[in-house]
Amino acid sequence: MKTKKFALMAVVMSITFALFAQTPMDPVIAKFNDGAAKVNAGDFKNAILDFEEVIALAETVGASANDLKAKAQSQLPVLHYQVATAYMKQKKYEEAIPSLEKTVELAELYGNSIDNKTKALKYLPQLLTGVGSQKYKEQNLPEALKNFDEALKYDPSYAKAYLGKGLINADQFKEKDMLENLGKAIELSKLAGDTKTVELAQTRMGAYYTNLGNLDMADVDPEDADYSAPIASFEKAVSYNDAAADAYYMLAVIYNKTIEFDKAIENASNALKSETDATKIAAINYELGLAYVGNTEYTLACEAFNKALVGPFAEKAQSKKEKVPGCE
Repeated sequence: MKTKKFALMAVVMSITFALFAQTPMDPVIAKFNDGAAKVNAGDFKNAILDFEEVIALAETVGASANDLKAKAQSQLPVLHYQVATAYMKQKKYEEAIPSLEKTVELAELYGNSIDNKTKALKYLPQLLTGVGSQKYKEQNLPEALKNFDEALKYDPSYAKAYLGKGLINADQFKEKDMLENLGKAIELSKLAGDTKTVELAQTRMGAYYTNLGNLDMADVDPEDADYSAPIASFEKAVSYNDAAADAYYMLAVIYNKTIEFDKAIENASNALKSETDATKIAAINYELGLAYVGNTEYTLACEAFNKALVGPFAEKAQSKKEKVPGCE
């Protein structure tokens, strides 16, 4: 009798163990449920970790776990986009970028979440360029350039990224690269009707050659003056930016020195079209007065010197004015 009782207990125990034995699918199901619970709670970062683990576990289980694996894969691009969106709402754009990149990467890898991929691709060039522009302001040029290049990887027609690259090229005196990138920024911005970016690119190109012209002027030998190099630089400046008032002004100065008064008048007049600074306007009018005197146009010379009676040019203009016939 005792023997039979022991045998019965053994059967019961074996059934109990069978009921509580874990199947290979159980950890996959449990981890998937953990991830789902975190999604419902809005804990997207940790839900991502759970679904990544679901995929890893499912791969060890095999075909029976393929359904849960596919569901986890469908969640990951969505969750990365949700994390990115949260960062963007907080204006933490640099932190949002990796999540947007992950959205695109996983959507392409798994062939799903097309809508989120499309939205991520829309934001990535903007955010990368914005972060790059901030890095540029901080003079962290390598990181800025890296961000601009990344932006163009996602959208090769994003004009503002070309603008950023061109600004860096100009600061580094890489003339060929500057012309290529700022030229591309202008071309694409014109097609998009983005006049602000066009203006910024043209202004920087003009400033580059104006600065180069000033350096050329510093190298001119006063005993044997040759102004061909600065003239070439200043003319490039105004060819790229027809509002490059400083370049027009310097051309007026040079042409007064070389006794080419018509050219001096033309360039001084062009400078006045866009200059807004009162002292610079006085300087331009002073050169204009000198050119009119050279052309014996005394009435116009008198008018120009009167307009030059401002700030540091007032004394010089008054002295010249007193020597102009008929000028009161």
